[in-house]
Amino acid sequence: MQSISESLKKQREQILTDGSENMLVRHTSLLEIAVISLYNRLVNRLSLDTEQFRASGAIIALGELGRGLIGPNQPVRLLFLKADSSSPMRQSWLDEIIGPLIEAGWTVELQQENVESVLNGAKKDFDRFLGLLEIRYISGNRQLVEQFEKSLDGMIEEDRERLLTLLYDSVEGRKDRLEYTESWLEPDLVQNPGGLADINAIGAACRIASGIHTLDDAIFMGYLTRQEVDFIQRAEKSYARLINLLRSISGVPSGVLHFDEQELLAVKLGYSERAGFLAVENFMQSVFQDFHGVSFISSEFWERLHESRGDVGKAGTAAPVPLEEGLFALGGKVHIQTDKYEATAGHLVHLFRVAAERRLGFANVTRQWIRHHRNVLNAASGDATVKSELLGLIRADTYELPVFRRFYDQGLLFCLIPELVSVHGLMQHDAFHLYPVQEHHLRTVSEMKKMLAGDYAATEPEVTRVALEQEDPTWVLLAGFLHDAGKSSGGGHAAAGGEMIPAIGRRLGLTPEESEKVRFLVAQHLVLMDNASLRDLADQEMLAHCAFAIRDPKMLDLLLLLSFTDMAATGPKARQKWRDTPVIQLYGSIRHILEKGEPSPEAIAERVEQVKNQVRHEVADLMSNEELEAYFSQLVPRYLLSTPPKAVAKHLRMEKQLQSSGALFVWEVSAADGNTAEITIMNWERPGLLSRSAGVFTLHDMNILQAQVFTLHPGVTLLIFQCRLPENEERGIDWNAVRNDMERLLKGKMALDYRIAQRALAKPPLQEPLRSGPSQILVDNESSGMYTILEVYSVDRVGLLYTISRTLFELQIRIYVAKITTKVDQVADVFYVRTHNGEKMTDPEQIDELKKALHFWLDAAEDNRPAV
Repeated sequence: MQSISESLKKQREQILTDGSENMLVRHTSLLEIAVISLYNRLVNRLSLDTEQFRASGAIIALGELGRGLIGPNQPVRLLFLKADSSSPMRQSWLDEIIGPLIEAGWTVELQQENVESVLNGAKKDFDRFLGLLEIRYISGNRQLVEQFEKSLDGMIEEDRERLLTLLYDSVEGRKDRLEYTESWLEPDLVQNPGGLADINAIGAACRIASGIHTLDDAIFMGYLTRQEVDFIQRAEKSYARLINLLRSISGVPSGVLHFDEQELLAVKLGYSERAGFLAVENFMQSVFQDFHGVSFISSEFWERLHESRGDVGKAGTAAPVPLEEGLFALGGKVHIQTDKYEATAGHLVHLFRVAAERRLGFANVTRQWIRHHRNVLNAASGDATVKSELLGLIRADTYELPVFRRFYDQGLLFCLIPELVSVHGLMQHDAFHLYPVQEHHLRTVSEMKKMLAGDYAATEPEVTRVALEQEDPTWVLLAGFLHDAGKSSGGGHAAAGGEMIPAIGRRLGLTPEESEKVRFLVAQHLVLMDNASLRDLADQEMLAHCAFAIRDPKMLDLLLLLSFTDMAATGPKARQKWRDTPVIQLYGSIRHILEKGEPSPEAIAERVEQVKNQVRHEVADLMSNEELEAYFSQLVPRYLLSTPPKAVAKHLRMEKQLQSSGALFVWEVSAADGNTAEITIMNWERPGLLSRSAGVFTLHDMNILQAQVFTLHPGVTLLIFQCRLPENEERGIDWNAVRNDMERLLKGKMALDYRIAQRALAKPPLQEPLRSGPSQILVDNESSGMYTILEVYSVDRVGLLYTISRTLFELQIRIYVAKITTKVDQVADVFYVRTHNGEKMTDPEQIDELKKALHFWLDAAEDNRPAV
């Protein structure tokens, strides 16, 4: 026995080192031979009648071994099927079969049952029934297994309709998984739509509906094509291989591709980096391409199966409804009369437009016609009819895009827009971009349609107002579908996508003017979000630059729509970023410039005067006109241009309160909703106030989204913070505790460095994205005439803003505006700064020291603790 175990162990270990695609087949064969040999050895060793013993039962493979695709790290599931309850087989004898397998390293699960108990169990447990459809004879009484198969077929015959319904419902139920974040971020190779369960369901449906045991037989029945069978068989091998590798990594029998395991799998499978893409991104692209392909084949299969059985719409009992020459509707589907419908590119796309306008599906004869004639689209470049029909399809489809998705799923768009091939299934390995590029494109169009229909009127009134004013949304819909096509370039995808559009436009038959609209929207689709999240909205130079780039108020409107729908279709973190980012405010400022002209000194002075007049009205009870004019004379224009008049009046009252109360500071908290709050602090000027305030907020788990600093008068400082409040707080923020901590800090009774370090140790470490790398520090002296713009991109951690702002304070660099946002999977901290002399930071020695200090504090710490 020991020699058998050692031999099997060596053979298993050899297969473990085999990284080829044939490893699963080799391993399956090894296991089958091993079980047969061990069974025969047992029979020959026992002093019983050999024929009688063999007739007493049979060994059957279940699960992965039954399907013929099992890896050495997966459990081996066996069933000893007894001829009757008096079978002489003892557990000790079975142990002689499975014992050497276990000693050689396999995990073996073996159960004993007779035919009756197995069938009774299958009647009560649908999953167990499905498992029996995959059994495979290994050794013993073959006639018993054949009899069992006949009994199973009899059970199917008696309950076919219910079994098919249960199976189809399970397929449809798995589609609900795509509404959950984890199914995209950490997909399940078995349960995700397009996964192994969908492949198994196709095989099971063939068996239940028609008694078919192989997918090749399904081709002859018309359920599948040769290409489809080849695809799902290749995908099945790929899934099985990955599941085996997952077991070797985690030791847990699971098909879930956990986020932190995806990179390990990519390395094991030999994926490598390419320009702009991680190896894990190349790996996950192949996974999502398989999901997409299997999911589409599964949908096609079930449609054919249902139609062949007359299950859908009971078409035979209804009268056909003529649609146009060569087309009629029957049973909720478009039917084609092939002798009356010419096979042209325009006609092919027109079928989809008709289906979208009439809310119809496609009959099998129509789908076959489309598949047979799809190549006509390869020669459709510049075809005016194709252009008209395609744009009509996009406009006509509902927001769920059932018809346009089918047009994409069948690969027809690849014929017209081959640039989409390289981004099909492409994933960014971060928790920000949730979907593969093609899914993000489709969801962007879907979100655009919902916006145009007014579905966001309650939550996004300004964007909805702009959407409802659009007379022709064609070009923003098309741009929404193409806006990330440039991601195949690996970097600068907006500009790269814009460069692709002229060629795409010519192929689609767009006029130069139409193509330019789409090109502009694709190339500039990040301009509002990037500037709103990374730039000071009071920066007149930035606003003028944006206005110059956009030029047309109508194009600005379309960019606003595209900005929102892009974020809404990216994932939960992107939706939160939209809520945190003042895009609407930026949009309003740019639109004002486009309508009124670039702000001249005279125009700026006029706007300042308007603000003054409104403030006078607000504080008439507090100050005379002369006092107010003297107050205004000391304020910088940036403050008056960036602050609403009511807020200016509020700040003035707070300053009066500070002067009369003798307090260290006065403050006001305005909670806009349950997630964010604006905190306004008026304080006697002291060094490092912004960094200290940021530190106190950190202690109370608030995330600072934006901070502005104004010196209103000599000795008086105004700080305005926009903060996101901590989630899952049962009682909310204890604002009294925050205020007390501010007082203790200003009185020198709190060691802030110590407190933040202690807080970092107490909190669980933040999950670090795989794109971490060293922090990136950019010093920009070109974009603003008055300020140096410092951009810091780093991994999020406790006390990050405090660390950066404290470093700036040590170098006597004053912060005027701080903006904190996410840039893909990193935190981006952007500061408008000047030196202590009020000048831009241009000294090379100071810049070099700043970069070295920030790199040290942000990257050198071994355990990501805050710099103290």
